[in-house]
Amino acid sequence: MTQQQQTQKDFKRFNQSLNNNFKIIDVIAVPHPYMITEKHLKYNDSMYLGKEQIDKMELDHGSMCGFKCGLSYAEHKQALLVECKKNMKTKKGFLNRELKKYLLSIKDQATKEKFEGFAFLDKSDKK
Repeated sequence: MTQQQQTQKDFKRFNQSLNNNFKIIDVIAVPHPYMITEKHLKYNDSMYLGKEQIDKMELDHGSMCGFKCGLSYAEHKQALLVECKKNMKTKKGFLNRELKKYLLSIKDQATKEKFEGFAFLDKSDKK
């Protein structure tokens, strides 16, 4: 199974919009990915480097994200990436009805899974 097939399978629970113009295709980091640095290797007392090890190191040494953002590992969140085959907004600037219905239909599941929100990938033919 290819990475793309696996990703599509992972998001089947979110279905697609009624006319298949909008669907979840990936997860993105918010505000950015947590960056591992040489400090993580220096201060880690285990051969594993996961959430537990990073949380423990941050208790002792403070935020260690390589972006120097000051956020802890736990403060780095994830959002769902929505592929948009149609324009997200109408000509009058309102949210596309199909997109709005789709987002409302998956909102509870996304909240339950602790996603922070949605990001959008525009694949529409803008004319």
